[in-house]
Amino acid sequence: MGGGYRFDEESLREFVDMVSRLMEEEREFVIATVVSVRGSAAARVGSKGVILPDGTVKGWLGGWCSENALLTVALSALKEGRPKLVKLVMSGETLKQVSEDVIEVGTPCGGEVLVYLEPAYPKPHIPIFGHNEVTKTLSRLAQLLGFKVTVVDAAARPEDYPGARVLPSLDEAGVRLDRHTYPVLATMGRTDVDVEILLRILGKPVARVFLVASVNRAEEVLRRLARKGVPPEHLEKIESPAGIDLGASTPEELALSVLAGVVAARRGGSGRPMREVKGDPVAKVVRELRKKAEATPS
Repeated sequence: MGGGYRFDEESLREFVDMVSRLMEEEREFVIATVVSVRGSAAARVGSKGVILPDGTVKGWLGGWCSENALLTVALSALKEGRPKLVKLVMSGETLKQVSEDVIEVGTPCGGEVLVYLEPAYPKPHIPIFGHNEVTKTLSRLAQLLGFKVTVVDAAARPEDYPGARVLPSLDEAGVRLDRHTYPVLATMGRTDVDVEILLRILGKPVARVFLVASVNRAEEVLRRLARKGVPPEHLEKIESPAGIDLGASTPEELALSVLAGVVAARRGGSGRPMREVKGDPVAKVVRELRKKAEATPS
């Protein structure tokens, strides 16, 4: 724990540099900011800190007691993907979470500290396996939607994938495979290659895996994986045939369908038409008009 990040120019610059390094390293973390202090407390308004998934606290948020009290809530914010506003009450005999947003710290100071916890994540990542018209379009569309893209194929060339990282194989260092990663396999019929890739990534903590394949070919891939000992819980990470049913018939439409499936998985969407999810105002108004017309004498 350092000497504190408050709103003076030098300290704020140090804090920004630290956050920038964490983002460059593609790490997830929580930014904690003290927004108010009442009574006796070691924290100061404007103090900032960073809480890492392993419980490490960088910066100063009022000392060990306050920082220890924040850990559980901060990690919960990181897991849920939403910010939290937490009140630390400097009273009680032991550390106790009174409610979701109130914690008794277990110190006799008698003060109160309000802390805003904001989770931060690396860019969502799509490793694309394959080299064809579908993968080229998929790379462009994914980058437009804010994804980091890595294309992995021996035949892929950087000029075909502007803005993406291009690697000849998974053996190259630096292919991020974490819970913010959504691999897409679009090798277009290379079943042996698909099996080899899946054997290497299914044990990783990736969010979801998208296999572009027909139903029959997907079944063949899954059965081969099962014969090689891949457990059902790993097979369940695979979505195949990949994508949302758009009636796609061109490589560009297929890429759009696949990416729509990735976005739905990331955001928890159903993939159903919005009128079915939110309601159908067109059908409602048309019914009303027809009912009115039927009731009106001709």
